[in-house]
Amino acid sequence: MKRFLSVVKSEIHHFLHEPAAILIMIIGVVVYSLFYAMPYSAEVVKNAPVAVIDLDRTNLSREFTRNLNTTDYVEVVSTPTSMQDAQKDFYKNKTRGIIIIPKDFEQDILRGKQSTISFYADTSYLIIYKSVYTGTLQTAVDMGAKIEVAKLMKSGVPKQMAMNIKQPFEFVQVPLYNAAGGYETYVYPSILVMILHQTLIIGLALMQGTRNELRENYCKKKEDIPYTLFARCTTYVLLYLFYSIIIFLIFPAIFVYPMSYNIIPLFALLTVMFYAASFFSHTISYFFKTRESALLILVVTSLIFIFLPGFIWPKESIPACINVFAQFIPATSGVDGIIKINQMGGTFWNIRYNFLWLLILCLVYFVSSCKIMKLLFKEKYSNSLNS
Repeated sequence: MKRFLSVVKSEIHHFLHEPAAILIMIIGVVVYSLFYAMPYSAEVVKNAPVAVIDLDRTNLSREFTRNLNTTDYVEVVSTPTSMQDAQKDFYKNKTRGIIIIPKDFEQDILRGKQSTISFYADTSYLIIYKSVYTGTLQTAVDMGAKIEVAKLMKSGVPKQMAMNIKQPFEFVQVPLYNAAGGYETYVYPSILVMILHQTLIIGLALMQGTRNELRENYCKKKEDIPYTLFARCTTYVLLYLFYSIIIFLIFPAIFVYPMSYNIIPLFALLTVMFYAASFFSHTISYFFKTRESALLILVVTSLIFIFLPGFIWPKESIPACINVFAQFIPATSGVDGIIKINQMGGTFWNIRYNFLWLLILCLVYFVSSCKIMKLLFKEKYSNSLNS
């Protein structure tokens, strides 16, 4: 134990004298964790500004505009008289959608004809587009139902019966695991896992790249590599478990995203994921001959790593060969397991396969990283003899 603590103490000293590692593994974790909470803090987009072109200018068309404005999804900020005027506001980003009520709107409906309401929105911003589309569709459906019920009542059908005819069954929507239907609940917890995963891999690879550049051996004796590797990785696993306590136990109360607080399976999964990521970083560090090469390559590939777990882009739409490759990235099983615990209220039994696979990755990458460290030890020893 004394020897173990000695290695940990030495690694802490080495870490504190590596400014780039501190920037990534301390400042980077804090800044990214707070920054990514800001764009999604509102959960859903509300009161997206829209323009309504009312070509009919009747009581019914004005009622449609009022009903549209009362929804939580959109806010009618202008009522231009032509498409040209509406386009000017749209291109200036003053509005995010344009709704056109056609001429003879009221007349066609009173005659029993179908009227067409045109809707234009910018689909390059899917979050805003969804809000504008939902608000317009909801208004049209509700108003259409109201008109149908009024027609039935005029023909002598009682109001309650007319409502039952128009809507013979009641539709009850119960959203599971994400009651608000928001993006913070869906994205933010997974992003936090990726932040921890990526900063850990990049920080350790950077430090090993520095050792490779300076031709420093990982330890004094080749036989001590497995023990030293485990002790050094444990130092950073403990640091990242400390981050996890803040992120998964304190942050939910601040940023108000759901957390099951099922602590045992959560931290068991995080522990094996951090060890797997640490050993994985040491395995690939063979290819980083300088500190800069580790930083440049891993920062560039981080975007690929974010897509692999399947929470930004569904796994079903990712080619099978890439999904197989993704299973060897610790974050893939880590994100999947934490979603089950965090949002679905899962127990350890529900994440057993994720845990076992991460445990396998720990063993595989521990063996491979030991071989890589021994190979680097041999190369550096040979170079020292030649020099």
